[in-house]
Amino acid sequence: MQLSAKDITPLITLLIIFSCLSTYSQHSDIIVFKKGNSKTIKTYFPGIQIHFVSIAGNEVEGMIKKIVKDSIYINIYDSRPQYTIWGSSFWDTVSVSLSKYHIKEIREIVKPPKRFAYIKNGFIFMAGGVGYAILHSVNALYLKEKIDPKTIGFSAASIATGIILKKLNRNTITLGKRHYLQYISLN
Repeated sequence: MQLSAKDITPLITLLIIFSCLSTYSQHSDIIVFKKGNSKTIKTYFPGIQIHFVSIAGNEVEGMIKKIVKDSIYINIYDSRPQYTIWGSSFWDTVSVSLSKYHIKEIREIVKPPKRFAYIKNGFIFMAGGVGYAILHSVNALYLKEKIDPKTIGFSAASIATGIILKKLNRNTITLGKRHYLQYISLN
Protein backbone atom coordinates (compact mmCIF):
# COMPACT_ATOMS: atom_id res chain seq x y z
CA MET A 1 0.00 0.00 0.00
CA GLN A 2 1.44 3.31 -1.08
CA LEU A 3 0.52 6.64 0.47
CA SER A 4 -0.11 9.51 -1.86
CA ALA A 5 0.37 13.23 -1.20
CA LYS A 6 -3.38 13.54 -0.52
CA ASP A 7 -3.13 10.97 2.28
CA ILE A 8 0.01 12.42 3.91
CA THR A 9 -1.12 16.08 4.02
CA PRO A 10 -3.86 15.60 6.67
CA LEU A 11 -1.51 13.47 8.79
CA ILE A 12 1.22 16.10 8.72
CA THR A 13 -1.33 18.83 9.55
CA LEU A 14 -2.58 16.85 12.55
CA LEU A 15 0.97 16.23 13.78
CA ILE A 16 1.77 19.96 13.59
CA ILE A 17 -1.44 20.91 15.44
CA PHE A 18 -0.84 18.38 18.24
CA SER A 19 2.79 19.44 18.67
CA CYS A 20 1.71 23.10 18.94
CA LEU A 21 -0.99 22.24 21.48
CA SER A 22 1.43 20.31 23.66
CA THR A 23 3.86 23.25 23.81
CA TYR A 24 1.13 25.74 24.67
CA SER A 25 -0.46 23.53 27.30
CA GLN A 26 2.59 23.42 29.59
CA HIS A 27 1.80 25.43 32.68
CA SER A 28 4.10 27.46 34.84
CA ASP A 29 3.66 28.20 38.50
CA ILE A 30 2.20 31.53 39.59
CA ILE A 31 2.74 33.97 42.43
CA VAL A 32 -0.18 35.86 43.93
CA PHE A 33 0.26 39.23 45.66
CA LYS A 34 -2.33 39.28 48.46
CA LYS A 35 -3.67 41.66 51.07
CA GLY A 36 -4.96 40.02 54.22
CA ASN A 37 -6.41 36.53 53.92
CA SER A 38 -8.72 36.96 50.97
CA LYS A 39 -8.03 39.91 48.67
CA THR A 40 -5.83 39.27 45.63
CA ILE A 41 -4.12 42.44 44.43
CA LYS A 42 -2.20 41.00 41.46
CA THR A 43 -1.25 37.66 39.96
CA TYR A 44 2.23 37.24 38.51
CA PHE A 45 2.95 34.65 35.82
CA PRO A 46 5.50 34.31 32.98
CA GLY A 47 5.34 37.09 30.42
CA ILE A 48 4.18 39.83 32.81
CA GLN A 49 6.20 42.83 34.07
CA ILE A 50 7.25 42.95 37.72
CA HIS A 51 8.80 45.85 39.63
CA PHE A 52 10.01 45.38 43.20
CA VAL A 53 12.68 46.27 45.77
CA SER A 54 14.83 43.38 47.00
CA ILE A 55 15.96 42.89 50.61
CA ALA A 56 19.37 44.24 49.55
CA GLY A 57 17.67 47.52 48.57
CA ASN A 58 18.05 47.09 44.80
CA GLU A 59 15.17 48.12 42.60
CA VAL A 60 14.44 45.32 40.10
CA GLU A 61 12.22 45.72 37.06
CA GLY A 62 11.78 43.25 34.26
CA MET A 63 9.76 40.58 32.50
CA ILE A 64 9.08 37.29 34.30
CA LYS A 65 10.62 34.44 32.31
CA LYS A 66 9.48 31.57 34.54
CA ILE A 67 8.42 30.75 38.09
CA VAL A 68 9.77 27.53 39.60
CA LYS A 69 9.90 26.34 43.24
CA ASP A 70 9.28 29.70 45.00
CA SER A 71 11.74 31.48 42.69
CA ILE A 72 11.12 34.05 39.99
CA TYR A 73 13.40 34.18 36.94
CA ILE A 74 13.37 37.70 35.51
CA ASN A 75 14.73 39.03 32.22
CA ILE A 76 16.32 42.36 33.13
CA TYR A 77 16.89 44.68 30.19
CA ASP A 78 19.80 47.13 30.41
CA SER A 79 18.76 50.07 28.22
CA ARG A 80 20.96 53.11 27.71
CA PRO A 81 20.88 56.12 25.43
CA GLN A 82 22.88 55.68 22.24
CA TYR A 83 23.93 58.66 20.16
CA THR A 84 23.65 59.06 16.42
CA ILE A 85 26.06 60.89 14.12
CA TRP A 86 23.64 63.84 14.07
CA GLY A 87 23.85 64.35 17.84
CA SER A 88 20.41 62.99 18.70
CA SER A 89 19.92 59.96 20.93
CA PHE A 90 17.69 56.91 21.16
CA TRP A 91 17.25 54.19 23.78
CA ASP A 92 18.94 50.92 22.92
CA THR A 93 19.00 47.62 24.81
CA VAL A 94 22.63 46.93 25.64
CA SER A 95 22.12 43.58 27.33
CA VAL A 96 19.52 41.19 28.70
CA SER A 97 20.30 39.19 31.80
CA LEU A 98 18.34 36.48 33.58
CA SER A 99 18.19 36.94 37.37
CA LYS A 100 16.73 34.60 39.96
CA TYR A 101 14.96 35.87 43.08
CA HIS A 102 13.29 33.81 45.79
CA ILE A 103 9.97 35.29 46.95
CA LYS A 104 11.49 35.80 50.42
CA GLU A 105 14.07 38.14 48.82
CA ILE A 106 11.36 40.63 47.81
CA ARG A 107 10.92 43.41 50.38
CA GLU A 108 8.55 45.82 48.61
CA ILE A 109 6.36 45.83 45.51
CA VAL A 110 6.41 49.08 43.54
CA LYS A 111 2.96 50.47 42.73
CA PRO A 112 2.25 51.36 39.11
CA PRO A 113 2.42 55.12 38.43
CA LYS A 114 -0.85 57.01 38.72
CA ARG A 115 -2.04 60.21 37.14
CA PHE A 116 -1.11 63.42 38.98
CA ALA A 117 1.30 61.48 41.21
CA TYR A 118 3.56 64.54 41.45
CA ILE A 119 0.82 66.27 43.49
CA LYS A 120 0.05 63.32 45.75
CA ASN A 121 3.70 62.53 46.46
CA GLY A 122 4.33 66.12 47.66
CA PHE A 123 6.98 67.06 45.09
CA ILE A 124 5.05 70.07 43.78
CA PHE A 125 4.59 71.46 47.32
CA MET A 126 8.26 71.04 48.22
CA ALA A 127 9.47 72.56 44.94
CA GLY A 128 7.01 75.44 45.23
CA GLY A 129 7.98 76.18 48.84
CA VAL A 130 11.72 76.15 48.12
CA GLY A 131 11.27 78.21 44.94
CA TYR A 132 9.10 80.80 46.67
CA ALA A 133 11.55 81.16 49.60
CA ILE A 134 14.50 81.60 47.22
CA LEU A 135 12.61 84.06 45.02
CA HIS A 136 11.50 86.13 48.02
CA SER A 137 15.02 86.17 49.50
CA VAL A 138 16.69 87.16 46.22
CA ASN A 139 14.11 89.92 45.60
CA ALA A 140 14.47 91.25 49.14
CA LEU A 141 18.27 91.37 48.84
CA TYR A 142 18.09 92.97 45.37
CA LEU A 143 15.60 95.64 46.49
CA LYS A 144 17.48 96.08 49.81
CA GLU A 145 14.41 95.25 51.90
CA LYS A 146 13.98 93.03 54.93
CA ILE A 147 13.13 89.38 54.43
CA ASP A 148 9.55 88.89 55.59
CA PRO A 149 9.34 86.09 58.19
CA LYS A 150 5.68 85.45 57.30
CA THR A 151 6.59 84.68 53.69
CA ILE A 152 9.39 82.34 54.77
CA GLY A 153 6.88 80.73 57.20
CA PHE A 154 4.42 80.11 54.34
CA SER A 155 7.24 78.59 52.31
CA ALA A 156 8.22 76.35 55.22
CA ALA A 157 4.57 75.28 55.65
CA SER A 158 4.41 74.36 51.97
CA ILE A 159 7.62 72.31 52.28
CA ALA A 160 6.28 70.59 55.42
CA THR A 161 3.03 69.76 53.59
CA GLY A 162 5.08 68.20 50.79
CA ILE A 163 7.10 66.12 53.24
CA ILE A 164 3.93 64.90 54.98
CA LEU A 165 2.35 63.98 51.64
CA LYS A 166 5.52 62.12 50.64
CA LYS A 167 5.39 60.08 53.87
CA LEU A 168 1.66 59.33 53.50
CA ASN A 169 1.67 58.45 49.79
CA ARG A 170 4.49 55.98 49.28
CA ASN A 171 4.96 54.42 45.87
CA THR A 172 5.79 50.97 47.29
CA ILE A 173 3.91 48.38 49.35
CA THR A 174 6.03 46.72 52.03
CA LEU A 175 5.56 42.97 52.37
CA GLY A 176 4.87 41.62 55.84
CA LYS A 177 1.86 40.43 57.81
CA ARG A 178 -0.68 42.55 55.94
CA HIS A 179 0.65 42.15 52.38
CA TYR A 180 2.42 39.00 51.22
CA LEU A 181 3.35 36.89 48.19
CA GLN A 182 1.87 33.41 47.88
CA TYR A 183 3.46 30.78 45.66
CA ILE A 184 1.00 28.47 43.84
CA SER A 185 2.29 25.38 42.05
CA LEU A 186 0.27 24.38 38.99
CA ASN A 187 2.22 21.22 38.16
